[in-house]
Amino acid sequence: MTVFTVHEPPTTPPDRLDRAEAMVFLKDGFTWSAFLFGPLWLIANRLWLATLGYLAVAGLGYLILAAAGVDQALFGPFLIALNAVVGFEAHWLKTIKLEAGGWQTLGSVTGRGLADCERRFFAGWLPTQQMVRRAESTATSHAAAAQAQTATHDGTAEPRASKRGPFAFLSRPR
Repeated sequence: MTVFTVHEPPTTPPDRLDRAEAMVFLKDGFTWSAFLFGPLWLIANRLWLATLGYLAVAGLGYLILAAAGVDQALFGPFLIALNAVVGFEAHWLKTIKLEAGGWQTLGSVTGRGLADCERRFFAGWLPTQQMVRRAESTATSHAAAAQAQTATHDGTAEPRASKRGPFAFLSRPR
């Protein structure tokens, strides 16, 4: 089984389907590309501080091995171990970057692959979301407009017809 964490961007569109399209699923676990390409993977994912940390640890490791008089052939296994750390921590590094950018972690989901995890997550998430989220100020103004009454020529009050959009059939009745 594969585990994915689900992340939502800081500014989300009001429509739940657009919100679903903007979500990111990050695979939890060992990342082979991060292990094989270490610093290049960090640069490709714009993890600048992690790249600087990688270079600092690699440089410091080289200096320590050279100062200790250890054969330089041991620097290769040291870099392999450092890349293994990057491979194991790749998911965490990407999660930290997203959270620093204001992204919200919505949860995690398990499945046989990405498609299965997306299906499982959205099967539970979509029914709990409103069709279209409105901002607080626009929601109150729309509610006030819906409550407005107009007087007819004989003095009785009847509700004003609300203007419906082209996708009004998708919204739930209130």
